Parts: sequence; structure tokens; C-alpha cells
Amino acid sequence: MEVVVNQYNLNTQINFTVFQFCRTRHIYLPCFCYHEKLSIAGNCRVCLVQANNNLIASCAISVVDGMNIETMSKRVIYARESVIEFLLINHPLDCPICDQAGECDLQDITLIFGIDRGRFYDLKKRAIDNLNCGGPLIKTIMTRCIHCTRCVRFLNEVCGINNLGVLGRGLNMEIGTFIKETTFLSELSGNIIDLCPVGALTSMPYAFTARA
Repeated sequence: MEVVVNQYNLNTQINFTVFQFCRTRHIYLPCFCYHEKLSIAGNCRVCLVQANNNLIASCAISVVDGMNIETMSKRVIYARESVIEFLLINHPLDCPICDQAGECDLQDITLIFGIDRGRFYDLKKRAIDNLNCGGPLIKTIMTRCIHCTRCVRFLNEVCGINNLGVLGRGLNMEIGTFIKETTFLSELSGNIIDLCPVGALTSMPYAFTARA
């Protein structure tokens, strides 16, 4: 789908990002890291669109007058499929036992926007140690994490907790605490269960009691 931004439909949407602008035009773009109440990270890259023949992360770029946005061109589709394929390289096949199954953004986006074949079946999936920081509410299986950093930004910006962050780079990147055995001491920290788009952070009391 192609959208042309002009001054007429830009007047009431000052400082809108491309992602927000497309949403007002009822154009659905996939996203993992974006949340309207959190700062922009732009690190999941599945919201890619083509603007004036350049691939951009729609959640991080503001709309300008005269911008020509293409959301379903061949270049965008190929780039989006490649990003999802990379996300699935190390994601475990835990859907039958995952409490997020049926409510998982990764499942839905892979079904709608993903590729129907894979090229990395011979690679060994990596495993990440689980965090023991959520207390009695948050169950962590960090191998499922796709590094959207929603939990990090929520704890830093809303809860005021700075002990959770991104550790490492590239293949060694993971979400963790700087000090081991650190518990989130905030009455708002349980909200990261709903913010997590995959099954990395789920509700411990709800575990294995029902399915969506």
C-alpha cells in the first residue's frame, strides 16, 4: 500500500512518526519494540517501510510533507521477512508449553508477515540463563527474549529501576541485571508481563493453569 503525505493531511498530525501516521490511515504495521507510552528504541526493525526509496524504521522517523510511503513493496516485504527470520534463529520451539501461546505477538506477526521457509535449521540455538529477579509474580525464560527492550525502558522510565539493562552486543546480547539475584522492588514492575510481546516474561501464578 502506498501513502503520500501532503500538507493537507499533515496539519493535524504534527510530530507524528511514520508508524503513527500509518495507524491513523488504518494501515497495520508490525512492531515489537514500539509502545506509545515508552521512549522510541527502533531496534526490532520489523516496522520497516520504504519512504522516498529508502528503508526506514517507521517508529523512529517523523513524517514530513511530500513523503512517499510504501508499506507493501517487494523490497519492504523481503526486508521484513528477513528480520523475522533472524528473530526466529534462536527463538526456541516452546509454543506447545508456553503460557504466551495464543497471545504471542511473535506468533501473529510471523503468521502474517513471515516467510514460509527457513535457512538456518542447521544452526544450534543458544540458551540464556533465566533471571531470578521478578519475585513471586514474574516468571522468566530469557531464551525466548527477542531484545525488544520494552521491559528495560518501562522499569527505567516508569518504575525508576535502573538495574535491568542490555548486556553484550550482537550474538552475545541479552537482557539481564547488572547485579545477580536482584529483585525488582516496585509495585509497578509486574506490568512488564503484559508489555513483553513473547513468552520471556510471564505470570508465575498463572503458569500452566489455563491456555489462551
